[in-house]
Amino acid sequence: MTRFTLLLLTTALALLLATEGLSRWGFDRVSNVQRRQLSQRHTLLGIRDVSSTNNRHVAVLGNSLMLDGVDVSLLEEKLGAEPIPVPYFVLGTEYYDWFYGLKRLFAEGMRPRFVLLGLSPNQFASPRSKGDYSAEYLFQGSDLLEIARRTHMDATTATGFFLSKASKFYSTREITRSFVLVQVFPSVSQLFQTKLANAHPPEIPETTLRDLAAERLSAVNELCRKNGSQFVLVVPPTYQKGADTIEAVGRELGIPVLIPVADGVLDTSFYQTDGFHLNEKGAQFFTTELAAGLEQKLPDILTSH
Repeated sequence: MTRFTLLLLTTALALLLATEGLSRWGFDRVSNVQRRQLSQRHTLLGIRDVSSTNNRHVAVLGNSLMLDGVDVSLLEEKLGAEPIPVPYFVLGTEYYDWFYGLKRLFAEGMRPRFVLLGLSPNQFASPRSKGDYSAEYLFQGSDLLEIARRTHMDATTATGFFLSKASKFYSTREITRSFVLVQVFPSVSQLFQTKLANAHPPEIPETTLRDLAAERLSAVNELCRKNGSQFVLVVPPTYQKGADTIEAVGRELGIPVLIPVADGVLDTSFYQTDGFHLNEKGAQFFTTELAAGLEQKLPDILTSH
C-alpha cells in the first residue's frame, strides 16, 4: 500500500468521522421539526399513569395528518380535566413505524392511560415504514430484523436500515438532503405539494383491508393492553376510502375506532393546497369532533362534561 493510498484512506475516514460527528451534534439542534419531535417524545416518556393517578393522559400519536389536523390546545380545552392529551407527531410514518415505535416507547417506560393513534386507511394498511429514520429514532435494535422481513426489504435496503441504527448521518441523510434541496431551490417544496395533490394511491380492496385491519388492530390493542393502556384508532378525514371498513372490524373485535368526520363532509375549503392535509379551519372542525368522539367512546373517564 503506497503512501498516497494511505493518505487517501485516512482523508476519507476523517471526512466520514467529521460528517458523523456533525450529524450527531447538529441534526437534533438545527432542525425545528426534529426539535419538536424530540421534545414531544421526552414529555411522553415522562407519563406514568397508574390506577391511583389523578390526572390521566392520552398519548396522541400520528404523522403530518395529525400534526396539521389536531389543535392540541383546543383538544385539551374540549376534554376538560382529563385525560390530558400528550402529542407525539412524526412526519412520514405509517403502521409499522408506530407498532414497533410503541414497543420501544413502552420499553422505555411510557405508560399513558390511553393511546390514540391517527392514520389514514392506506397508512394503516401500508407495507412500508419510514425506514432509516425510524431505525434510529423509533425502533429497538432487537426488532430491526423482524421489521426488515415484514416490510420485504431487499438486501441493499436492509443493510442500510441496519447501518442507520449505528450512524446518525446515515439515518438522517434523506431528510438532510431534502432540507438542503428546498433551501437551494425553494420551488421544490411547491412541486412536492403539487405532486402529492395529484398522486392518489389506489383504493385498497375491502377484503384485503378487512384482513389487515383485524390483524393490526388486534396487534396494537394487545401491545397496549399488556402495558396498561387502552388503544383507540382514529381515522383523520382524507380522500382515501376504507375508514368504515376499519371501524366495522374494530366494532367486531371490541376495539374503539373513531371516524370523527365522515367521508364527504368537508369540502376543499377545509384542506391545504395538497388536498390531503387539513388547514386551520379543518383542524378546528376535526379537533372538536374528535373530542366529542372521545367523550362518547370513553364515558367512564370523561365525566367532567
